[in-house]
Amino acid sequence: MLINAIDLLQRMKTGEQFVLIDVREKADWQRQTLPGAYHLNVYEYFIPDSTEYGVQQMANAFHHAWQQLLLGDNVTPVFFEQQVGMRSPRGAWFALFSGMEQALILDGGLDSWIAAGGEGLPGNGYSATVSPEYFDSSTVPKARHQLVATREEVLSIHQNGSILVDARRPSEFHGKFAHDCCHRAGRIPGAVLLFWEDVVQDGKFLDPAALRCLAEKTGLSANQRTVIYCHRGARAATIYAALSLAGFKNLAIYVGSWHEWAEHRELPMLSDI
Repeated sequence: MLINAIDLLQRMKTGEQFVLIDVREKADWQRQTLPGAYHLNVYEYFIPDSTEYGVQQMANAFHHAWQQLLLGDNVTPVFFEQQVGMRSPRGAWFALFSGMEQALILDGGLDSWIAAGGEGLPGNGYSATVSPEYFDSSTVPKARHQLVATREEVLSIHQNGSILVDARRPSEFHGKFAHDCCHRAGRIPGAVLLFWEDVVQDGKFLDPAALRCLAEKTGLSANQRTVIYCHRGARAATIYAALSLAGFKNLAIYVGSWHEWAEHRELPMLSDI
């Protein structure tokens, strides 16, 4: 799921084909990006209702945006931003969710590419946005619904022997801070905290051994189904990628995340305030 800049440069020089996807703001892509990179906004989309219908809507939205780039599904996309943050992992997760066989994250992002001797050029190709405005009634047959957890699954997560991971800031987890769009502050009962910024250092992911150690200290086990949430689903993708690198296989993102959970006052929550 991860590729470093030196490896990417060498493999491209030998003729290996990759589709480069810049997930930063469009103006940043237009200013400087990898040669031939497309632009795809994967950050603005969030799911207001994590029902099966809502999940299908999300799959359709990404599939439609991907089609706007005039790309097929049988390619190897490399998602990148300035450095590894919450956008490139979310792009890779979207691609895997939509059914692509492989999706890579450029470790260190554009900064590492330039440092490795790669060329930076203005972006002027195709651009698209993952948006619910693109929803239609069709289905994405290859979509991997096992990579998604709905709120119904989260409600019964402990009966299923799964574990729930909160990727937000400690202040959000403990209920000291809530975004303006959320009417409640706190966490989902039973969740453990694994702050998304703790899995990256200097714009790159920690090495797999360090990630496994961090997961074990958090109380996670690769044998359990692990469901990750954050505020709206972006930071959770960074933890998803980190745990994948650590060897976890049975991972999912609760795509409604706290933005949805907080709005359903019938759903339980915990706060330390």
